[in-house]
Amino acid sequence: MRATMFVLVAGLAFRSADTRADDPPKGWEFTGRTQATAVDVRARVTGHLTRVAVREGDAVAAGDLLAEIDPRVYRLDLEAAKARLMMAEAKMQVAKIKAANTRSLLEKKVISQDELVLHAAVEAEAEASLIVAKVEVQRAELILSWTRVTAPFKGRVSQIQANEGSLVTADQMHILTVVATEPLYVTFKVPEAIVLQLRRDGLSEPGKLVVAVAFANEEGYPHLAELNLIDPEVDPRTATVRFRATVPNPKGLLSPGMSARVHLTPAPKS
Repeated sequence: MRATMFVLVAGLAFRSADTRADDPPKGWEFTGRTQATAVDVRARVTGHLTRVAVREGDAVAAGDLLAEIDPRVYRLDLEAAKARLMMAEAKMQVAKIKAANTRSLLEKKVISQDELVLHAAVEAEAEASLIVAKVEVQRAELILSWTRVTAPFKGRVSQIQANEGSLVTADQMHILTVVATEPLYVTFKVPEAIVLQLRRDGLSEPGKLVVAVAFANEEGYPHLAELNLIDPEVDPRTATVRFRATVPNPKGLLSPGMSARVHLTPAPKS
C-alpha cells in the first residue's frame, strides 16, 4: 500500500494516504477483511455414515451432533473389553485369596518363604492385567464416542462432502467444514513506514494500539477490536506488515470475507 507522509505532531509523524480528513490526530484508516477459523471435520473411525444431522448453512454450537457413523462394531468391541475386565477382576480376587492363604500358612510354618514370593508375583501379575483391562475399556469407550461426529466450536456448516451411506475412512475422509462465527478476525496491512514510526515511538505492541472497525453502511467505527497480532515480517511485494484484530460477533451479523474500514490509533496513556 502506497503511503503519503504528513507531518503531524511530536510522536507519530506519518499519516496514510487513505486517512480520512476528519480522522482524529495520530490515526490511520486502512481497508481490511474479515477472516474466521475453519475446520475440515474428518472421521476418526472407519465405517458407514448412518446419519448426517445438519445441512449447509446451519448454525451449530460446540458439541452439537454433525453426523453419525455406524457404531455397532465399536459397541461390540466395548462389550468385549468389559468382559475381559470382568475376567481380570475375577483373577485378581483369586490371586489375592491365594496370597492371603499363603501368608497364613507361612505364619504356621506349613510352607516356605519361596512359595509366598511366588504367590505375591502372581498377585502382582493379576493386578497389572486388571490395569490393562481397565485401559482397554476406556479406549473402547473413547473410540465408540468417535462414531458421533460433533462440532468443534460455534459456527456454521459448510461444504458437506459425504452423504448417508458413504463409507468414511478414519483420519482421511472430509465429512464437512465448520466455519467459526465468533469471534472473527479482521486483518489489514500497514505500510512499513508507519510500522517503523510506531516502533520508534514504542507503540509496536498490540496493547499499545487501539483498533476500531466499521462495515458497510456504518458511520464512524462502532466496533472495538482487540489487536492480537503484528507480523514480524514485511511483505516485500507490498512493503506492508499484516496486522490482525479480533472482532466480537455475538449476533452473527458478520461473515468471513467482509470488507471493513479499520481505524488504528495509539492507546490513551493511563
